[in-house]
Amino acid sequence: MFRIFLVLVLLAVSLYAVRFWLNSRAKPTSRLPKQQHNQKIVSCELCDLHVPVQDAIIIGDKTFCSLEHAKSHN
Repeated sequence: MFRIFLVLVLLAVSLYAVRFWLNSRAKPTSRLPKQQHNQKIVSCELCDLHVPVQDAIIIGDKTFCSLEHAKSHN
């Protein structure tokens, strides 16, 4: 009984090691677009959410995360 258990444990460990090795060799495929490393981040005046500056709504010197927050701040 002990030998069967030992064989099952060794089999599980070896399968896990092979799976780990194969995953480490695989190239990472991300469906997200590559982001730049040096993005400027700004915070919303209303909710303090941090967003990239290219996604922010900028009115004067104030920045907002969405058009709704920009409208409600006025």
